[in-house]
This record gives sequence, C-alpha cells and structure tokens, in this order.
Amino acid sequence: MTSVFNQTVRGMRDFLPQDARRLRFIEQIARETAELYGYDEVITPAIEYYELLAAKIGEENRKRMYVFEDLGGRKVALRPEFTASIARLVATKLQSAPKPLRLFSVGSLYRYDEPQFGRYREFWQANFELFGSAMPEADAEIISLTDNFLRKIGLQNYCFKIGHVGVLRGIFSQEGIDEEKQNSIMQMLDKKEWEEAINLMEEAKSSPRCLDSLKNLLEASGRDPASVIKEIRKIVDDCPSAIEAVENLNEILDLLKSGGLKTEILIEAGFARGLEYY
Repeated sequence: MTSVFNQTVRGMRDFLPQDARRLRFIEQIARETAELYGYDEVITPAIEYYELLAAKIGEENRKRMYVFEDLGGRKVALRPEFTASIARLVATKLQSAPKPLRLFSVGSLYRYDEPQFGRYREFWQANFELFGSAMPEADAEIISLTDNFLRKIGLQNYCFKIGHVGVLRGIFSQEGIDEEKQNSIMQMLDKKEWEEAINLMEEAKSSPRCLDSLKNLLEASGRDPASVIKEIRKIVDDCPSAIEAVENLNEILDLLKSGGLKTEILIEAGFARGLEYY
C-alpha cells in the first residue's frame, strides 16, 4: 500500500519552481490587464456557506462541490467558482458603491471532477465581473479584456464561443416552462445531451413549433457572425423576448468589430451553461 506521506491527494498537484513561476506570471498579467481596464481586485474566502454556493450553480455542479461540516456544526463548502462570492459581496458590503462596478479576482477553485490530463480538482481562475450595467458595452468590454489578457500571456489560435442565454430562455418562457425546468434543460444542453434536453421539453408539453425551434437553434452555429445572427432571427421570429436577446447579441458583436477585435468568434445559438444564475 502506498503511503499517504509520499503522494498528493487525488486530483491535487504540486507546483515545482518552473511551474510556480509560470502560474505567478499568468496571475500578474491577469491583474495588470484588469487594472488597465479600471477593475479593482477583491479577495473572497475559499470557504463559504454551502447554501450560498449551491443556490444557483446547477445540480451537476452541486454534486461536485467539496462540502463538509465545520467544528461549529455549520455546513460549508470550498468555492467551485467565484461569481456567487462576488455577488454576495456586491449585495452587502458594496451595495452602495457607485455603479457600474468593475471587480476581478484571481485564485484557486475546487471541484470534485474526474482527474484527467489538464483537469485537476484544484484549479486557478482569473475572474472579471462588471455589475450594474445591462448595456451591450459591458459584455463587449469583458470580451475585449479577456482577449487582451490571453494575448499577453502568449496564447494563439483560439476563438471566442459566444451565445446568448436570453434566446433560449425567451423560447422556454413563451412556452410556459418554469425556471426550474428551464435550468434542467440548460444543464442537458451544457453537457451536449441534446436528446435528453428534447425529452425534458416534451415532458413539459412544449409545442411542436417550440421543439422545432430548439432543434434548429442547436444547429445554428458558425464563424460568420452576421449570417448566423440572420439565421437565428428567422428561427425565433415569433418570440419577442428571444428576438430582443438576438438583437442584444448583435449589438455586442458590432461593438467588438468596431473596437478592433481580431480574434475569431464562433456563434453558437444553443450554447448554454449549467450555472443557473445565467
């Protein structure tokens, strides 16, 4: 039997000097780039109340949280992502701060994923948040900041995959699908389990038109933003809230283009994240 004194916990790793220098370099560039855009750093605890972290993270991610009871009997968890903690901070200690509020965090996160090449249960993330603005300029700014950061650390041959959750939610809401069921469908889409997502919609008594719209949206993707946007408009032309989301997405793309973004963009209408706060 291998001694626990000779190995790291499964899914964890040591950083040797060269790797540690590389990590600190990336963190430094993340901070410098965020500050260049006017963002302020905040540091939140690695441990938060379980209820806070579990509230909107999605069922699949809830299953992968490191959860335990502290010596005081409180149910707590290691943070699996930053946004819940930052939202708590903004809603409390920064509630009266002038908006829009630009914040960033750099640090380690924890998820009980299956370890594999390039994936560990402790991982590092640079997180940029802009609160208090629903304008398309806010989304374009985050993408521009991220692009600037990735280029500075030397990444090449990458693209941005962009969708708008409002397109899907607009269709679901028009069908009368409740938020909980919408979140379940989103989680299926996030895992690219298309058939399961369609089955959930059928269980929710969705109309044939709605099912056809979703199927068509799942196929609406490409690296020519203008043509994909045109295709999405045709698919959701009878859903006002979905159309509104499409126009918002188009404005963001126009801003990125006029701002000189050179990085390729992949538009994917069926792109959904399993995190419920989206």
